[in-house]
Amino acid sequence: MHLQKRIINGKTYTYLDHSFRIGDKIKKASLMLDKEKEKYNEDVIERIAKERAVYFKDHFQTYFSLQEITEIETEKLFYQIFFHALNTKSKQEILAEFVRLFLANSMELEGSTITPQIAEDIERKKKNILPELDVQLYHNSKEALSKAMKYQLRSVIQFKQLHKVIYEGVYRHAGNFKEHVNTFGYTEKADTTPPEEIREKLKKALDEHRDKKTYPFLKPLLFHLRYQKIHPFADGNSRFGRILLVAQMTKLNYPPLMFKGDMSFQIRETLVDYCNHEHLDFCRLAMEQYLHTSRKFWRPMIKKFMLL
Repeated sequence: MHLQKRIINGKTYTYLDHSFRIGDKIKKASLMLDKEKEKYNEDVIERIAKERAVYFKDHFQTYFSLQEITEIETEKLFYQIFFHALNTKSKQEILAEFVRLFLANSMELEGSTITPQIAEDIERKKKNILPELDVQLYHNSKEALSKAMKYQLRSVIQFKQLHKVIYEGVYRHAGNFKEHVNTFGYTEKADTTPPEEIREKLKKALDEHRDKKTYPFLKPLLFHLRYQKIHPFADGNSRFGRILLVAQMTKLNYPPLMFKGDMSFQIRETLVDYCNHEHLDFCRLAMEQYLHTSRKFWRPMIKKFMLL
């Protein structure tokens, strides 16, 4: 990306030149960092997104419709272009706010009474009403997410290391794979992988995640499903899985999603459905939350900092 100034009708605009790849072709587009040019930018982004969507639909395992892929890629392009055009301080502030909201919602999904305001109090070391273990779990989860975002998940040992970071001092078996078959879910229980098959199945999940024939946005979603099917730890699989999902999406330059804290039943039912019947309803649920997160969080925050 390259920033440059141009004068149009006596007004100076800042242009951002962006190169993007569609298959083996490199194309370029120019966008303007100006509130008055939002419509112009959206038209450029939509055109690129449509081209990408057609390419992905023709050459990859996609699952999603052409229209859905276009929407997915539109949000990715906006994030990829404008978030990365911000200065380091602005990016850090936006990411810190996302992490706070993501962790608050993720903990609520597991039954915690945490709210975004309480999460902010924890960050500022103010008094709060949470149990001490929940506060520790918040800090541990934040550290694990930071670590997961910094390196590629390549080996089985990394699962154990990150699980230990999250649950050290919380669960006695932090960082250890389960010793007995476990289930999860509500009215219907999910069938998960036996302990003796965990390492083999995790290695296979990592290999499948690197499949070059799978649409990039779909990769972390399928990995999340495979991971939950394995359910390698006695406790803490769901929270850990969402941390891995966010880290993987970030590495692929998609604005990471967050599930709302009141979606626990809905999420679990789609995971159970995959574990028992290999249905992919979770992927569409995740796509919906991805679009919602991008439009309600990432876009407004990026625009706010772009105009500072």
